[in-house]
Amino acid sequence: VFQAHSAISRRRAFAQTRSALDPGEEMFSDRQSLASSEQPKRHSLGSAASRFTRSSGASHVSGRNSAMVNAWRGAPAVNDMAEIGARCREARRRSATMAEPVVKFGGKLSVIPSGSIGREDSAADVKKDSLVQRIDRFFEVSARGSSIGLELRAGVIAFMTMSYIITVNPTILASATSPGGNMPAASVLTATTLTSAFGSVCVGLLGRVPLAIMPGMGLNSYFAFTLCQSAGATWQEALSCCFVAGALLVVLALMGVCDFIVSSLLSDHLKQAITVAIGVFQALIGFQAMGLVVASPASLVTLGSLSPSNTGLYLAFFGFCVIAALFVAGIVPGEILVGMWSMSIVAWAGGLSEAPSGVASLPEVETVFALSFEGWAPGSGKLGTMALGSLIFLLVAIFDLAGVQHGLMSVAGLLEDGAMPARSKKASFVSAGLSTMVGALLGTSPAIISAESCAGIVEGAKTGLMPIVVALFFLLTTFLAPIMTAMPMAATAVPIVFIGAFMMAPARDIEWNTFRSALPAFVTLTLVPFTYSIHTGIVAGILVDKLLWSVAEATSRIQCMAAAIVGRPEDDKDAELEAQETAAGLPRGTIASSLGELEAELEAAKEEARASRGSLAMGGGPPMDAAVDIAKE
Repeated sequence: VFQAHSAISRRRAFAQTRSALDPGEEMFSDRQSLASSEQPKRHSLGSAASRFTRSSGASHVSGRNSAMVNAWRGAPAVNDMAEIGARCREARRRSATMAEPVVKFGGKLSVIPSGSIGREDSAADVKKDSLVQRIDRFFEVSARGSSIGLELRAGVIAFMTMSYIITVNPTILASATSPGGNMPAASVLTATTLTSAFGSVCVGLLGRVPLAIMPGMGLNSYFAFTLCQSAGATWQEALSCCFVAGALLVVLALMGVCDFIVSSLLSDHLKQAITVAIGVFQALIGFQAMGLVVASPASLVTLGSLSPSNTGLYLAFFGFCVIAALFVAGIVPGEILVGMWSMSIVAWAGGLSEAPSGVASLPEVETVFALSFEGWAPGSGKLGTMALGSLIFLLVAIFDLAGVQHGLMSVAGLLEDGAMPARSKKASFVSAGLSTMVGALLGTSPAIISAESCAGIVEGAKTGLMPIVVALFFLLTTFLAPIMTAMPMAATAVPIVFIGAFMMAPARDIEWNTFRSALPAFVTLTLVPFTYSIHTGIVAGILVDKLLWSVAEATSRIQCMAAAIVGRPEDDKDAELEAQETAAGLPRGTIASSLGELEAELEAAKEEARASRGSLAMGGGPPMDAAVDIAKE
């Protein structure tokens, strides 16, 4: 039965015709209901195939499926499942080299789309439906409980939240002096938008997850103020360090080294703490951009000015209240987007911010292909600086990517058993590496996954369609820079604060009562915002976590050795399990409970296997291959 089902459903045309096969529908029922039936019904494969060609409105069937239909047409009624399987295998063999299933509608050949069976459609309608459904299937939009409209709206919101990088990144890179002069800000803006677009497309198509890529904050500061201004490298040579780091990241990701580093170094409580730490960090950035938190020589940070002259702060208060009210009311979709444009319009109309000077402008490309590898020459005296710079870019990118993508995927609810899906994780690293290489060629600092992608995730994005929308807007911004650069800072600062609030949820999953997991989580959570560096907090948390793990492991080994020397009664097994749980940072009773569940599942699987073998031996069960499948499961 399942051979017949597989042969038919392997092609889209036949996968969409189950509703048309009225008498033959029961033939594809599951094997359990078939096994319980004492008198299977008689079915004619030839008549079912003939009904398919009539009910689909097709005037001609050609290609691969025609051979399968011809193999079945005129076949007599059968009552033997083995005979059905043999005929299906013969049809599959005869059609193995045929073309894609094509049906002729009104003189034009078209692939049969989903939902077109049973009605007369025009070729234009067929193509339209097929495009939408292909997008849905490719990105798994419906399967993940989302919709194309929601993904589009979330992409717009994510882009608006990320748009501050369009002006901030050129400002940072152009502000540092280097032996080769300053970087041209206008050309860096072009490189920023094109790199962000390229990276977002890569992660959307390869990983199919709601993560967008842009040049990383922190990495651009290291590029400008440490590598160029302090180490004495020209910005052209610094771009070569970015290119080498990106290439190494791609190679390590494809070899699985990045996954190994992340899985072996990041425990569950650290992953949860990283999510919360990034949220606090985003909130701090937002409060600074609003003017609510400012620097202080006495206390490092303090409350900003509340005087009426601080118009940016009160504009942010207005936007904060609008977005919060919309979230509570729940009557308007796209709360963050509405709030951002409301602040922008109020600022432009009230003279609080300069209105756009124009609509479009041509991009500048002065930094394109300007990177230089002269510093890598053995006699240049800069080889050590180049190698160290590339290594720092690489390590920071790995830990930053690992923490940010886990945190964002956790908020989106796309983790599998608490871990990143294998394909998505590798695709994120590869996409970031390729983006860094492209960014170096265009003229910008390394690119990583943007934590601001959470704005789209909060809106409801769950698929890779969201970063595709972000990429389109970045491409558009390359030519519409005057409008985007005129948006007031408060309009992008307020959404970042809301992002921080939405990233607090994983804090409840940290075992705060267990010191073994609480201390590394606390170190990570506090150092990320206090040092203004995501990777610093992650590395510090890893070091503390491994230190405590080593101490707990050594203590457990000593206890086991002492018990083996002295001798131990049966009652001490519980104490050993508790010691192992303490060393692993698990709640008490976890190991014993898990062992009990596994033993119960094993016994249930054995009973199913015995029942399957007994049913097969009595001759009243399903066919041999189905019984073997059941026993294996």
